[in-house]
Amino acid sequence: MKPEILIVLALAAVPWAGMSVARPGGSETRKTVCEGVLETGSGMAGSILGDCAFKADSDQERLVQSVCAQGSTCRVEGFPRPGRRGEIAKVLAVRQLALPESNKTSYLEDVAGRLDGILAPASAGCDNPQDTPADRVSVLLDGLGGPAMQIHGRYCAVTSGSGDPVASGSFQAILRGNCAAVGAADADLRTGRAGEKSEIVVVLAKGAPIKIDGEALVRCPIRQQYVAKWWIDGNHTFRGRYP
Repeated sequence: MKPEILIVLALAAVPWAGMSVARPGGSETRKTVCEGVLETGSGMAGSILGDCAFKADSDQERLVQSVCAQGSTCRVEGFPRPGRRGEIAKVLAVRQLALPESNKTSYLEDVAGRLDGILAPASAGCDNPQDTPADRVSVLLDGLGGPAMQIHGRYCAVTSGSGDPVASGSFQAILRGNCAAVGAADADLRTGRAGEKSEIVVVLAKGAPIKIDGEALVRCPIRQQYVAKWWIDGNHTFRGRYP
């Protein structure tokens, strides 16, 4: 990555009054400034950015992740937690300096070209007039509001994906994000304030039904009775208008 092409993409700041704060007993805690690539571990591993560490599922980690994408180069200012080397107790400012060189969103866009749409269980098909969005699997990885899926009654804000090359025609992809019951706010899922971290396995093979988490699915036409409002609102073609 060439430093000369780095640009500021986002900024979230909390006002602060100086370079240090008083602690009981008269000592001071000095501000820490860290710069580097944001790396988030699985489970309770938390996140690391340069010499700064953020406890898993903490307000500090969520604030950093809301501005700085995984793998991006960022700058964080904050106060360290006394006695915990590198751990940030209070975030003062977060700035994303550059996106990752290999942006995973491009892989999601490739998968979207093969997967986006409304799917039904292969065993049931698309023609039951009583079906609702809960009877379908709705996929919109190239939507106006960000990549998302609704797997029957579960809504997922998709944040990254990886897997086999899509151009081969047959591939397996792992989509990662936060999921909750339909009705959870997309913004809360995207920032980790709601839902559970999930991995969704997608398999596309030539001459075979699409499989999502092992369920065989067939592609259905777009019909108002079973297409979720969020899918219509976020689709580049329909933009909120039912066909």
